[in-house]
Amino acid sequence: MKLDPVVTSWRYGLRVARNCLVGLLAVVAATGCSSGLSLQEAGAQLAADGKAVMAWDDWVDESINITNTAASDVPCGDGKVKRVFTAVGQLPTLNPDPDNKLDGATRDIGYSFAERGYERDVSGPSQADVLPTRTIVWVKEAAGLRFSFTVSLPSDTRIAAQINGETRCE
Repeated sequence: MKLDPVVTSWRYGLRVARNCLVGLLAVVAATGCSSGLSLQEAGAQLAADGKAVMAWDDWVDESINITNTAASDVPCGDGKVKRVFTAVGQLPTLNPDPDNKLDGATRDIGYSFAERGYERDVSGPSQADVLPTRTIVWVKEAAGLRFSFTVSLPSDTRIAAQINGETRCE
């Protein structure tokens, strides 16, 4: 069966157009990824992620206090600036074992960061079974964001959490 030259040329034209479009989209995506987020965009992402972690239902509502919303520049040396997010809150607990209390809090808070695309930074010393406080670090490398959170036991029925986030210095 011989194909009509007009149909063959039309199909060839569509194939070339499709390949050009795919190539163009790849170039645009690569350019967008390589440029990264602006400081304002990174600060907005930092604030959104920090607020989302602080928004889940397990916190004792009256204890949540966001002290820095990543909305303004903070000097970080050599004329560079970064954005910072800080918050504190408390979680209720009835678990009698202090180690289990901290394990549960680091797991729950960590899960909330993981849901937002952060990975745990395991380059520091292990915090497993450390009492009375633990500090865990989560990073979103591509966006240049870093959160650390410290949990401690202020009472038998509360777990205190301090969350500190920052962008890269730019």
